[in-house]
Amino acid sequence: MPRPFVGRLAALALGVALGFVGVGCEPIDPDGGDIPAGLSDAICYRDSDCAPNGCCGEATNPTHVSEAPNCSNVRCDGTCAANTIDCGRCIAVCRDSRCAAACQ
Repeated sequence: MPRPFVGRLAALALGVALGFVGVGCEPIDPDGGDIPAGLSDAICYRDSDCAPNGCCGEATNPTHVSEAPNCSNVRCDGTCAANTIDCGRCIAVCRDSRCAAACQ
């Protein structure tokens, strides 16, 4: 076999193998979950334009950073209430130019 053919065959086999790796990925927003709605009508352009609407893991919804609280001087105790947007359950993202929650 000529060397270019072997290289193309190897690249094809690698592409097929890697294509099957992503088949079992779960969606970010699974069906049946309680996904918090965005609170702001302000337009976002990137994920950094969005933030939780509370400090210290107490947020319940995503909002635009211009409407989010300033948490820089807030002291947190490290606890999280159930069904809050923070604490690993959801993150605030920019989706379709509005702040939304991406949840697990």
